[in-house]
Amino acid sequence: MPELRITYADETREIACAPNQLIGEIVAANGLSLEQPCAGRGTCGKCKVIAEGALAPHDEVEQKYLLDAERAANVRLACRARVIGDARVALMPVVVYSNKIFARSNEFRTNDDLLGLAIDLGSTTVAAFLVSLETGAVYAGAGALNQQTIFGADVIARLHAAAHNADKLSALAQSSIFQAIAALKLSKRALARIERVIIVGNTAMHHLLMRYPVDKIAVLPFQPHDRASILDAGDFFGNLFPERARVALPPLIGGFVGADTTACLASFDYDRARAPMLAIDLGTNGEVMATDGDAILVASTAAGPAFEGVNISCGTRAVDGALIDARVEDGNLRVTTIGNRAPIGIAGSGLFSLIHALRGAGVIEAGGRYASSHATIPVDRGNDVARVVINERVALTQMDIRELQKAKAAIRVAADILLEKLNVAPRDLRRVILTGSFGSQLNKDALIGIGLLPDVERARIEMVANGAGLGAAIFLREDGFARGEALAARAEHIELNSEPGFNARFVEALRLR
Repeated sequence: MPELRITYADETREIACAPNQLIGEIVAANGLSLEQPCAGRGTCGKCKVIAEGALAPHDEVEQKYLLDAERAANVRLACRARVIGDARVALMPVVVYSNKIFARSNEFRTNDDLLGLAIDLGSTTVAAFLVSLETGAVYAGAGALNQQTIFGADVIARLHAAAHNADKLSALAQSSIFQAIAALKLSKRALARIERVIIVGNTAMHHLLMRYPVDKIAVLPFQPHDRASILDAGDFFGNLFPERARVALPPLIGGFVGADTTACLASFDYDRARAPMLAIDLGTNGEVMATDGDAILVASTAAGPAFEGVNISCGTRAVDGALIDARVEDGNLRVTTIGNRAPIGIAGSGLFSLIHALRGAGVIEAGGRYASSHATIPVDRGNDVARVVINERVALTQMDIRELQKAKAAIRVAADILLEKLNVAPRDLRRVILTGSFGSQLNKDALIGIGLLPDVERARIEMVANGAGLGAAIFLREDGFARGEALAARAEHIELNSEPGFNARFVEALRLR
């Protein structure tokens, strides 16, 4: 009998199935999540999965509903794809929790403004924003998971995979963009009004999307193949975007600092700043931006995997049951999860909050080790792995704490170096901005308490979910695109690895205050 290997989130099952059985039937029979709005009749085209192996060819329904890029990325419709031998399928999570998903205004339904799409191609989440080309108003935003994560959560793993899978990585990025646009649920009439598309992302996402050579960006000194703007990329994307839309990609800055950072600089008015400010885009790839009111310095640091729940023993993305907040009350550990479900894992924001709460209660020492004992919160030291147990499924291990320490130290050292180069003290900062779907969700006390941010007044810390996406919206207009090009040329990229004393500073920044 054929065997179907099914992967969903962190779970993998190997299931024997009947020859010629539909993937959707197999998934449903085993209690796994799969969105099939039309109940598997093949009339909606939304039960998309990534499948490889011995499968029947695409039928006429899949030919109708799947883009060329999706077919190239091995996307299939679960209600149509039949298993004829051993095969593998990755289910796409049904729900994406992100504050990039919003509805701000339905005004576009009642006017005839020409429209644009601003695309933020993030390493984990791809966001699409509908924008008026007449007024610049952002009407709505929606998101989808970046399907490239099947090649790894971090960008370095994907860059290495590109040596043999460049076409597939590009196709997965395009398929993810298509899903983000589809999540806007635009009518055919609205889609026909879209005349311009802007795509921003970090350097790795940019190169993988456009199939640029990645040999230089994957190794020291991490140099882009080409930083220049792409003014008209419509032919490259085929039928991914509406036919009349002109597609452009703004310039990169340097290293892993891409057009998403340029977009943040525009969104936060770095070119109009009159006082010192600091911004940090916390995602799978972390970017730091600083100005003294004149010069603009930027840097990138590999901090994201732990923040996204990757490399954490019980880490998870933001899904139902993900732990997102923690506190110690009356000597007892209390946690909050998405949907108030029983904890199934620890999300990035929950990791920060949990470690901050345990550090404040004395369960974790300043160096990151678990204390030898605690009056009310026990540390389980079985199997030579120290951990605090949340429930039978979730625990915080000693190695999890180390992963967070490394991630937060990388960000903190980057911020400190940029501020010192500008001769700006933390107390001089007028604004401190945290952005990104993860960075905008964090507890301010935890950020300062464990030392990710310099000690600044909490009132000056701002959380902005969509810095890159809203900056991309600015670039949809000709004058806004020119502004982005000027910002990219003005910003100076700092290569942190070449900074004297970086390693010593990194070690010092590992401490939990």
